[in-house]
Amino acid sequence: MDRRDWAGAIPSLERDIVEHPFDPWSRIYLGICHDALENFEIALKHFRDAEALAPDLSEPVGCQGDTLCSAGRWEEAGEFYRRALELNPDEELANKNWKWWNSQMKRT
Repeated sequence: MDRRDWAGAIPSLERDIVEHPFDPWSRIYLGICHDALENFEIALKHFRDAEALAPDLSEPVGCQGDTLCSAGRWEEAGEFYRRALELNPDEELANKNWKWWNSQMKRT
């Protein structure tokens, strides 16, 4: 994924999920690949699966917000950014995303 070969990374991530079915991170990375390829519903499914595996982890929740923004679903995205911040109020990215989303909503 360092080379931004999103489609090329998918098969190895899918294999990793088979080998490590309870690890949320490969599902998060797979969701990021699908988000970058604009497969938004598939991305959301992988983020939801990751959240189900690690409900205390804020990253899959925030990633759902990112994907919803990418899909133009701004109002829904805010709910996920808020939830990510509630899960981990000290996380820099959760704070940054919440502030960014609020600034964007003020423009509309």
